[in-house]
Amino acid sequence: MDKLPALDDIRVFVTAARLMSFARAAEQLMVSPAYISKRVKMLEENLELALFFRSARAISLTREGEIVLRTGEQLLQGLEAMKGELNASRQEVQGKLRISCSTGFGSAYINPFILALRSRYDRLDIDLTLTDRAVDIISENIDLDICIGGAIPEQYIARRIAENVRVFCASPGYLARRGWPEHPRELEKQHDCISIRERNQAPASWKVERGAEVTTVYPNSRLSVNNGDVAKQWCLKGEGIMLRSLWSVLPELEQGALLRVLPEWQQPADVYAVYSQRVGTNANLRVFIDNLEQYLAQRWQGKFRMNEQIVSNQ
Repeated sequence: MDKLPALDDIRVFVTAARLMSFARAAEQLMVSPAYISKRVKMLEENLELALFFRSARAISLTREGEIVLRTGEQLLQGLEAMKGELNASRQEVQGKLRISCSTGFGSAYINPFILALRSRYDRLDIDLTLTDRAVDIISENIDLDICIGGAIPEQYIARRIAENVRVFCASPGYLARRGWPEHPRELEKQHDCISIRERNQAPASWKVERGAEVTTVYPNSRLSVNNGDVAKQWCLKGEGIMLRSLWSVLPELEQGALLRVLPEWQQPADVYAVYSQRVGTNANLRVFIDNLEQYLAQRWQGKFRMNEQIVSNQ
């Protein structure tokens, strides 16, 4: 025997052996008797054994045929059990799910979301990695990466789960001391800036939009850091102008601790769920993403309208 027999050949043989009839096996499998005969012959040739005694009116199993029937039934039962477990895994939320996210967004939103989700799915185990560097979800064995803007590799699946933009902001003290810029180009020489080297974002340039107009700015970054919370602290202390996600600075904008600078300009930075397998085959992944999308929608409801009001009042 040079190669393993085909599963379809074994299934056809087991059916014929149980019924002791090629014709009845053909009816059950909804194929022709000739197809049954052909598949059984191919199995016998592969095994180099005769599996049936054939006569004009009946068939019976050889000793070898009885062995193949017994082991074939066990094999097919094992396959059915495997299919059942796989189907259950698609429907049942249990086991480990490995998540990665940036430190700031993960602390502010993913952490409380996981606690809320665990109260509903107590058999779901979460392994959360907070990191301010780009991750390779395949080589690092990550099931789901939550990304804020940035480029997403083509080999991954990306689903937008929330709207977000990055906006320019500065403290009232800085603006009183250095004045208000009128165009993003002024950030290259006339103002001090704070850059964030976070994940796959390039700190050397800021690509921003005003309606259909797009411009790229190379900020005069007197300070740079790989942590958004530290950058915000520096901004609050009056160290410069920062481009930061609205989800992060909206409380400070509402309180007046930070002011929106160049309010007509912004950078798209939507929130994406990035993964490498279809959610239909993984109940854990599907439940996590669907619930996170709903969670963010509830907490961000009206936030952008509030942002527009903040802008209009300045």
